[in-house]
Parts: sequence; C-alpha cells; structure tokens
Amino acid sequence: MGSETVGPLTEKPREWLAMPGGRIRPVVSVPTDDGVDELLAYDAWLARLRPTCFCGRPRLGSGRTCGSAECVRELSRRAGF
Repeated sequence: MGSETVGPLTEKPREWLAMPGGRIRPVVSVPTDDGVDELLAYDAWLARLRPTCFCGRPRLGSGRTCGSAECVRELSRRAGF
C-alpha cells in the first residue's frame, strides 16, 4: 500500500464555475463569519494558504519575506543586522 500526502495543497479543485461560452473555472467555497460562502478562484485560495510577509504578500525564496526592498530591510532590522 502506498501513502500519499493529503492536505489542501495536494488536493485538486472539486468545485467548478460555469463561465459564458461553455468554459469552466476551478473555484473553492470559503465560509465567512456571517454564514455566507464566498467563491474564490482556486489559485487565489491556494495563495491564502501560503505564509505571508510583513506586508501581507506571499513569501518567496527563503520564505522569510516577499522579496521587496522594504520587507528585506524590515527583516534585517528585526534580526538586528
């Protein structure tokens, strides 16, 4: 028997939104605080799961900042360099 990692980053989209012209788009229903589900594009939903930088953007490279000059400077300041 083989095992496979199961989690939100390994799952494939299971919901689809019909678009004009017969196209379909993968989406994810996300419950909100007021009880109404919000539809997010699958890629946008995945981006929400990634760790974020000080500024709120997804982290890149080392995983500590988004890579912008301001955030790298802030990381250096916090680390005491």
